[in-house]
Amino acid sequence: MFANTSNTAAPSASASGSVSNFATQVLQGNTIENHYGNGIRCQGPQMSFSPFVTTSFNQKRPQDYTYETPVYDPSVDENGNLINPGDILYYQENYSNNKDSLGINFGAALTFTFPLDNRFQDACLNSATTQEKIQSQILSKERLNYELARLKNCGELAIKGISFSPDSKYADLCRDVVVSPVKNQVLPHTHKLE
Repeated sequence: MFANTSNTAAPSASASGSVSNFATQVLQGNTIENHYGNGIRCQGPQMSFSPFVTTSFNQKRPQDYTYETPVYDPSVDENGNLINPGDILYYQENYSNNKDSLGINFGAALTFTFPLDNRFQDACLNSATTQEKIQSQILSKERLNYELARLKNCGELAIKGISFSPDSKYADLCRDVVVSPVKNQVLPHTHKLE
């Protein structure tokens, strides 16, 4: 006697899913530089704050909320053989858990950059200080040249009797210039004789 080994496999419910991976990469951009002229550029420690927001939306269609799976007759005889193989007793209703999903991710990246060798930083700052002093001296020299040129031109024009009109907006350019007679020099003058 042969046992009935015919077996009908029950169809299984299929499930599907998706995984979304999001990565945020913080790229270090140009560092902040201070320019002091004469090719001197210094970089100091800096901090950057980078907020980000990402969204994802997963949608599955058709939107089936339930599905049915058959329940087969498990009856067996005294030898353990199925009596009614393949007979479906009923269909079981199952929840599919099929739904749309929306994900919102947000966060921020904070980076701090600082020099590992302060000798170069200190040398650059010393050079920057020296350059500032040089520029200050150059500015003082140019200011002195301007004031001396103003004094000379205003004085020569005053001796010649040339001046701005008092209501001119340029009258103040020569207002503080005083012309005095040179010592041991007789200026043209007249005397009244009685």
